[in-house]
Amino acid sequence: MMEKKKNIPEKDIQKPAKEKLDELVKALSEKNAEIEKLQNELENLKIESAKRQEQKNAEIEKLKKELEDLKIESIKIQEHFSKSRKTLAKQAEQQVMKEKKRLMKDLLEIFDNFERALNTLGRNDRASAKEGIKLIHNQIQQFLNQHGIKEMELKNKKFDPALCEIGKITESEKEANIILEVLRKGYYLNDEILRTAMVEVAVPKNITIKGGN
Repeated sequence: MMEKKKNIPEKDIQKPAKEKLDELVKALSEKNAEIEKLQNELENLKIESAKRQEQKNAEIEKLKKELEDLKIESIKIQEHFSKSRKTLAKQAEQQVMKEKKRLMKDLLEIFDNFERALNTLGRNDRASAKEGIKLIHNQIQQFLNQHGIKEMELKNKKFDPALCEIGKITESEKEANIILEVLRKGYYLNDEILRTAMVEVAVPKNITIKGGN
């Protein structure tokens, strides 16, 4: 006797296929979610990259502007320096000319007195001429003092080759190398030697001077 086939419900037959389909749908959904996530990340990276590029471009433009400003400032400084140098040179020239005029005026006053003294000599008024010459001498001495020129005090001092040169050697009872007379005066300009003096120097008696007369 043949066994009778069991009738399987249609819903039970479709169940494995449905489960498989659901799994595929789920897997597809997950993949789509991953793709969307990756797309979002990629988009964010693009946006971030664009922002960074904008920042770099902004920094580059800023540096360009700073460089241009520095160039302009450098040109201004050079122009200012050039103008200042010209101004200082002009002021120095004016100061030199001003000082020169002042010196010449002082010399002209001395020259005027010298001419007066000469005129007095022409009238045979020797006393007045002598007074005039004394006045000129005093004026010249005052003029030299005003401009930092002072006479070296050398008489009766030890000979110093840095300050003077020997013009004459004389036997004397005084100590050797003592300056007996100043033949030509020496002068300082402030603290520097302007002109050395010419002097007569003492040597002990009975000493032969080689090369002397």
